[in-house]
Amino acid sequence: MFIFGVSANLLYLAAFKYFVFVWQLFSDLKINFGFPGIVWKPEIILPIGISFYTFHNISYLIEVYDKRINPTKNFFTFAIYDLFFPLLLLGPIERPGNLIPQIESEQTITKEKIWNGISLFLWGVFIKSTIADPFSRYVEIHASSFESLEPGILWIVAPVIAFQVYADFFGYSLCAMGLAEMMGFQLMNNFKRPFFSSNPSEFWSKWHISLSTWLRDYVYIKLGGNRHGFLRENTNLMVVWFLAGIWHGAGYGFVIWGVYLGLCLVLYRCLKHYGLVKENIGFISHLGVFFTFYSFSLGLLLFRIQSPSETILILQNLSSLPNLSSIPLMILLTALPLILFDFWQEKKDTDRPNFFISTKPYTFLFIFFFLFLWFSLFSPFGKQDFFYFQF
Repeated sequence: MFIFGVSANLLYLAAFKYFVFVWQLFSDLKINFGFPGIVWKPEIILPIGISFYTFHNISYLIEVYDKRINPTKNFFTFAIYDLFFPLLLLGPIERPGNLIPQIESEQTITKEKIWNGISLFLWGVFIKSTIADPFSRYVEIHASSFESLEPGILWIVAPVIAFQVYADFFGYSLCAMGLAEMMGFQLMNNFKRPFFSSNPSEFWSKWHISLSTWLRDYVYIKLGGNRHGFLRENTNLMVVWFLAGIWHGAGYGFVIWGVYLGLCLVLYRCLKHYGLVKENIGFISHLGVFFTFYSFSLGLLLFRIQSPSETILILQNLSSLPNLSSIPLMILLTALPLILFDFWQEKKDTDRPNFFISTKPYTFLFIFFFLFLWFSLFSPFGKQDFFYFQF
């Protein structure tokens, strides 16, 4: 029954999300072998939030099968867990052991929870609308086609994409956390200042934490983790990152992205294994932050690939140095509030984003008055879909 349940969820996900990609891949292979391609292409409307609630289902089945939780006897409890509306569209991918007990118990809504929830929700809306949206417009203008780009411009566009994706996805996660907290629920934190990470392993323990830990617990450890030698450990990592790539989407770019990030992680672990990198050493640590951020940023360019040949165009563009006059100073200024907030949280070493409004209400009011002014000056006031909505 367990195998049937997991297989049914995976087949459901594959039918909606990957059938068209496999169909296109088959057509491309026919053309490469000299046969005519397939003219007809199926069109399938992707259900909202499919990747997240299928992973919720699989989490529940595995946790029950491993006897980590008892199966819930109330259908409505499971339905609320599976389709909890604050996180339905973009996550985080909650674990049943965290959310179901909260659903089954009576939640106490306190003044502190309401204000904490409001602060998280407003901050999420702010960074989405004032940072992610204008950055998205910049990226569309400067990287709409890899064939007609200014030489070296991708060295500048890549970090802009990184901040766009971060502000967009972190913003939604904050909104979900804020809405849930106003109702008395506490969702897991999905981001923990990832751009301060000094190596790839640390980065992926702080970026999209719900997906990283899901893949770690249900794929990497189930494959054997690090229990069967260094070579097997790195092979398991490559399998995990290949799956992470295709989880994000059915396309050449997502597959290449997953393999690229897996190779970055394996390379770092090899260097560490043979004593070629040192951690927590002043300048080297700061240099690690720079290289980790840039390796991730360059990887995000692969999301935009429509065919494998475009990888060559990206490498050709990156073979040139950028024109420093092309650096968008206004874009850097726009990102400043998010950078300062993360720096403040890093100094406080918080486990969850926190404005500490219960202890400093006047500071909270001042901060959000300042953010309102910033929003009025810099927000594009236009509709822009969430980046992760496509997944």
